[in-house]
Amino acid sequence: MASTLSGAALQASRAALSAALADQVASTTLDDDPLEPGEIQEVDMQAQVDGIRTVFSDPTNFNVKACHPLP
Repeated sequence: MASTLSGAALQASRAALSAALADQVASTTLDDDPLEPGEIQEVDMQAQVDGIRTVFSDPTNFNVKACHPLP
């Protein structure tokens, strides 16, 4: 399918796409990832306990965004 972008826009689009693809290849070839494919990283929840907001920590301002309407 041919592009309908003008010359400058087409060049900018190609440059952005090339940079994104090069960045993706660079990030997937790094060997510093200690996890094996499909392995889930463990998280230390005790280290994050102060930043976690629940309805119990602030019941008047706690806001839950529903993904579906209630029946």
